[in-house]
Amino acid sequence: MNETYIRQLVERFLNAETTLEEEKTLYNYFQGADIADDLMPYREMFQSFSAVSGIEIEEDMPIARIPVWIVLLRTVTTMAAVFLIGLFFVVNGENSEVPQQTMATNQPEHTPDFCEGSTPRELYMCYLERKREQSKTYRSLKQMIDENQQ
Repeated sequence: MNETYIRQLVERFLNAETTLEEEKTLYNYFQGADIADDLMPYREMFQSFSAVSGIEIEEDMPIARIPVWIVLLRTVTTMAAVFLIGLFFVVNGENSEVPQQTMATNQPEHTPDFCEGSTPRELYMCYLERKREQSKTYRSLKQMIDENQQ
């Protein structure tokens, strides 16, 4: 074979521009014993390709059919999983709002306006107002604790 032609085919093969007939020519060339020294590095690659190219897929191979009930079962379980995931996010979305509501309800209903200020006088007035709102039980418990500590 003409070595310049083979070199051109190798170059075209590496650029993915060869036809199947040209590739068979390359495979046959590299199976032989008369290979140019500069083309020797390609020998193993083309011998491997020629071994793989001999594998042909039969066109009459049967296609595996999946039974209808398996397809339906997969569809139903997928829909159920999507529904449960959606339900999870909806329930968690509602639960995230609950702590915010409970925080708002834990504060006294008649909080004076001056408790929201940041001046020392307003904070002290808020402290006194809250002390007055404490129940008698709390005050008596506090007195008993103080007496026991002394």
